[in-house]
Amino acid sequence: PGEYRMRFITKGVPAIKAQVSSIINSTTNEIALIQNFSIGLNFFVQSLPIASKILLIKDDYPSLTKPFEINDLDIVWTTFEENGTLDLSKIESHLINDKPSFFALSHCQYLSGYLADLESIGALCSEHNCKLIVDATQSFGAITIDVLKCNISVLGASCYKWALAGFGNGFMYINQKTLDTYPPKTVGFNSFISNEESAEYIPGMRSYEPGHHDHVAFHKLGFALQTIKELNQDIIHTRIVELMNYLVDQSDEAGIKLAYDFLDENRLGILVLPSKPGLLKHLQQHHVEVSERGGNVRLGLHYYNNEEDIDAFVKAISQFK
Repeated sequence: PGEYRMRFITKGVPAIKAQVSSIINSTTNEIALIQNFSIGLNFFVQSLPIASKILLIKDDYPSLTKPFEINDLDIVWTTFEENGTLDLSKIESHLINDKPSFFALSHCQYLSGYLADLESIGALCSEHNCKLIVDATQSFGAITIDVLKCNISVLGASCYKWALAGFGNGFMYINQKTLDTYPPKTVGFNSFISNEESAEYIPGMRSYEPGHHDHVAFHKLGFALQTIKELNQDIIHTRIVELMNYLVDQSDEAGIKLAYDFLDENRLGILVLPSKPGLLKHLQQHHVEVSERGGNVRLGLHYYNNEEDIDAFVKAISQFK
């Protein structure tokens, strides 16, 4: 057991970080393995000066916005449009006039399924000297994210959703320039660099891993990332798009009203329709797994689904009185 433990610390953890970095196009030194995105973000917020100005979106996921709010940072709020999209000209206006140091948003919105154009947003942030923070919990594993191409300074995800890695694991990416500018203020066993005589603490990504890793949880993450690699991330995304297009077409033919209808490039694996009394229970009785969020019913499609699943969903909706 002692040999296994050391092998996991010295070989296993670096190997899983390498898997993450290869998927998002970063270096392994910019990756921390964390229990979930919320922990990583709260650690990062602790490193920010109290006067830091943050651009946030109203109705974005609370776990993304609340850490900035409760730490009394200077928050500038923007909003989604009535159709659930983001107006990039409005975002640029905030960047020019309010001059935030950070813009934090979810890649895919949990209430609507809206998929943000990270490349365009990242270009705007880079042009106006604003660092982009992205919560990829609702997208990582379903679509390729290139942190360099999108000018992302901070990216994190809990991996129990689209990465299919189970609970208790996630990752945090912080590019080296951001890490140097905002050194972490957390420390624990994993944060030290040991030599023959002593353990030395140097602030860095290891500071985001203060305690021992859960071996089982991160072996699951390693297995999930290997599966994504073998299946090919682009093929996974293509299959999700195929299923979503089929779902939208079948819903339209059946006269099912959708809460939001985005362009293909702003749609991933989440479809939302207005909730009605009894609808959630009806779908569950027909073995359709959905969630109720913000007055709507949310359905998620992944590559393990197929057209027959969608037909069953449409039939169940059509039978609802």
